[in-house]
Amino acid sequence: MNTKKKVVVNIFGSEYTIIGESSEDYINYIAAKVDETMRDIGSRNSRYSTTMIAVLAALNMADFLYKAQEEASVLSDENKALKDEIAVPFEELENIRKEMDALKQQYLITQDELTKNQIELGVINKEHKNLLKENKDLKVELDVSRSALKEMQSKLFESQIDLLKAKKELDELKSFRHNKSNRNQNNISS
Repeated sequence: MNTKKKVVVNIFGSEYTIIGESSEDYINYIAAKVDETMRDIGSRNSRYSTTMIAVLAALNMADFLYKAQEEASVLSDENKALKDEIAVPFEELENIRKEMDALKQQYLITQDELTKNQIELGVINKEHKNLLKENKDLKVELDVSRSALKEMQSKLFESQIDLLKAKKELDELKSFRHNKSNRNQNNISS
């Protein structure tokens, strides 16, 4: 069972306490990526507010995630195409097996024919094993792609949470300043 960890990170000049099951190094890495993205956007236009920079950073990350999902979809399509290609040799293998049944009658006639067909069967079985291994490798690749996609979705979710926290803190700060300003004006009026 993973235990939740608290990690204090600095993003765009503000400290945030992140609670999660990921490693501290991972959380710091993700926070550094968010900070890097926000600083890059902020450096291009100093008039952007922190909220606008955060939204643009979230959009950039969402764009990256979308493209990764598209790439995963392409890989999935390619995987399906490869599986379809693998199906052809299996059909061919089935046809060969049918031919071998017919050849069994001839095996009784001559030992030479039997030896030839046994060699052929060995080649087919080797091809079958190679195809099974290739299929297994393709499944591993698909699992890796899915894992990367899930990780990117998790990163996006964490970024969205950070963005919402930052927006809430900004709204609270604005509200506090507004209330303080109103009290100061009321005190001046009195």
